[in-house]
Amino acid sequence: MRSQMHAADIMTRRVFTISPERSVRHAARLMLDNRISGLPVCDDDGNLVGLLSEGDLLRRSELGSAALRGAKGDRPQQDPERYIKAHSWRVGDVMTTGAVTVNADASVDQIAALMQTRSIKRVPVVQQNRMVGIVSRRDILEAVLLAKPERFAAGDEAIKRAVLARLSSDLNLNEGAIEVRVEGGVVALCGSVESGVKRLAARVAAEAVCGPGCVRNELRVANEADCTPSGPVG
Repeated sequence: MRSQMHAADIMTRRVFTISPERSVRHAARLMLDNRISGLPVCDDDGNLVGLLSEGDLLRRSELGSAALRGAKGDRPQQDPERYIKAHSWRVGDVMTTGAVTVNADASVDQIAALMQTRSIKRVPVVQQNRMVGIVSRRDILEAVLLAKPERFAAGDEAIKRAVLARLSSDLNLNEGAIEVRVEGGVVALCGSVESGVKRLAARVAAEAVCGPGCVRNELRVANEADCTPSGPVG
């Protein structure tokens, strides 16, 4: 079983933050100098009060009239909140409030799901509302590299059992639908599935057990001819 990784395992602990009283110009310089795309905004007590991202700075008066127009083409003068964000020099006026946060024990898959569903690039990690770190998409990618592959018992029979279990649990493909043959560590998948996507998914599931390049995918789609494996796997 693969061990679960948590926010505390992958988060960046040295986080650049900014006060809501600082200027937008200072925030932009901090982002550029440190090659970051967002800043947590914290008050004097270290409490997280918002996030300032590149997106918050895209509709600024300094960028010209086109950048100021809303989705319907209206100008910020017609919307006081947009006017403030476009013209104020205080970070506290421009930042996004109500930031999505997680605790240090949040699992990496939960954080990745949050990033997908909320279309965000970073998630602050807080403890009693105080910043202890931040998880970015880059941290998630590094977690992919750090993740250790699952280990299975050696031997053809053990590999076969592991592949069958994976096909059943992940794809609801039972032994009656797919025949799995293993010889010399090479897996052959035989039988039929209802779609090309399911055929590809079966190969991916098998490779999760024995690794890429060790699977011969002889599955047929729908009611095509029965599988007749070629090669030494019997």
